[in-house]
Amino acid sequence: GAQDAVSSLYQDFGYLFSRLTPVESKIDNDSIDLEIRIYEGDQAYLNNVIIAGNTRTNEHVARRELYTLPGDLFSKDKILRSIRQLGVLGHFDPEKINPTPLADITNGTVDLLYKLEEKPNDQFEISGGWGAGMLVGTIGVRFNNFAMRNFFKLKEWRPYPSGDGQSLSLRVQSNGRVYQSYNISFVEPWLGAKKPNTFSISTYKSLMTNGKKKGEDGYQAMVIDGVTLGLGKRLEWPDDF
Repeated sequence: GAQDAVSSLYQDFGYLFSRLTPVESKIDNDSIDLEIRIYEGDQAYLNNVIIAGNTRTNEHVARRELYTLPGDLFSKDKILRSIRQLGVLGHFDPEKINPTPLADITNGTVDLLYKLEEKPNDQFEISGGWGAGMLVGTIGVRFNNFAMRNFFKLKEWRPYPSGDGQSLSLRVQSNGRVYQSYNISFVEPWLGAKKPNTFSISTYKSLMTNGKKKGEDGYQAMVIDGVTLGLGKRLEWPDDF
């Protein structure tokens, strides 16, 4: 317990090669004096940060979430933070994210291997509901790992261009002639690819009629069209979580 806590603290500051050895220095009746002998060693710096197992998601989508960068001091705390960030993405199985330090004691450096396992995270919705005296059906699909830059490349449609961590959502609601609603939205989580600033755009169309066909006498309809734009930024206050 206490030994592990002290060891973790040392590893947070780069002392990957540190050793803690408890020694019983004095035994007096029912009391024991413990002497903790600490060998710090040199601080270890990260050399290569390797990402493997991302068969569908492009490497930069995972790498930009890491807090462990080549040239930084080894830090157990930053490794744990990186694991959490990769898990939040939803593209990888969080239970399988287990970074492996590959230490080079001679050079005082360490490679860090992030072995990942992809998991499906797209969503499909189909539902029906009764309200205002009518039955309304809904069909929707959300692609959570879209790559808009490959939209016009036919060979990338397997079944859709993926890998950049973007989100594309399509949703339709209707009860037939009286009510129809269409919505398309797109989210880019890293606008400009430098910082986690989110850009979103959504367009929608709603059509409500009195039930008559278009062109019939007494036909009445109300159409609502709209576009919304959004910009988001990760807050760093009161903390960067």
